[in-house]
Formats: sequence, structure tokens, C-alpha cells
Amino acid sequence: MDYRISLAAQLSSHLKSLRSQQGLSQAALGKMLGVGQVRIANIENNPGAVSVDQMLSILHLLGCGLSIYQRQDDETAAGKPDNDTTPDW
Repeated sequence: MDYRISLAAQLSSHLKSLRSQQGLSQAALGKMLGVGQVRIANIENNPGAVSVDQMLSILHLLGCGLSIYQRQDDETAAGKPDNDTTPDW
């Protein structure tokens, strides 16, 4: 399934869900990534504070990837105009 993410904060619940679907604890994912459980917890709670390289590594370990797409119009998925041009970083 594809999830369109517009803000880093939206990644939080998706990362937790993807990790759970793989049957991994934060500690297990951290071990695979070469970091501790606390770092995984911090990434899940504040995904905007992680490097792109580390996020891509996490997504790869969770069986996912990153896709960049061209938006077709000026509306968000909710059908409201996307007036927020300020990045979430």
C-alpha cells in the first residue's frame, strides 16, 4: 500500500505501524540498523530529525522505499487547497 506523506510528523505513526507489521521491536530494528532502542524511539517520535540516509535505511529494513511524485494539482488529499508552502523542517 502507498502512503503519501506531506509532513515529517505524518511519518511517526507509519513507521511504528510498519515496524509492528514486520514483528520487530524497537530494540530489534535498532540492532539491525546499528543503533540503540532509544534512537529508534526518537526517530519514531520525531522523524523530521533523522537524516535522509538513515530514514532510507530504516525504510529498506522495513521492506519499504521512498517515492517522489509530481503533484497534479494544488489540492491536498483532503481536497483542501495546499496553502502551506513552509517545509516541516
